[in-house]
Amino acid sequence: MQPAALYSRKASKISLTALIDVVFILLMFFMLTSTFSQWKAVDFHSPVASDNPVDVEPQGLILRSDGSLRLADGSVEIDAAQSVPVNAFADARPLILIPEADARVQVIVSRLEELKQLGIAVTMGGVVQPAVNEQGAR
Repeated sequence: MQPAALYSRKASKISLTALIDVVFILLMFFMLTSTFSQWKAVDFHSPVASDNPVDVEPQGLILRSDGSLRLADGSVEIDAAQSVPVNAFADARPLILIPEADARVQVIVSRLEELKQLGIAVTMGGVVQPAVNEQGAR
């Protein structure tokens, strides 16, 4: 027997139809058996346009990148390590949380959760640039 005769069989083509069927069956299996759970949700009131003008001026609460809070008028300062006092803000006035541009999302969410637990209605505002003093420090 010649060695060329042993390898003279023609290579068969592999059909991709069966492979595609298996991939789709696996895809369907994983889609149907997985669970999509919502770990934690942060709800806050977003501003809504209305025809009625608001008589009460909202309070602007600036959230610095280190987690400290201060009212826009400077009347209240809360350090990052302090928790928010219950009576720190006027109850009748709405509160708008305005994070600095370099504030991390986790800091924003943590402070929103803290204000929510106190029963304070908070609306997210725009982003402000961090305040820089004359020496260039924040």
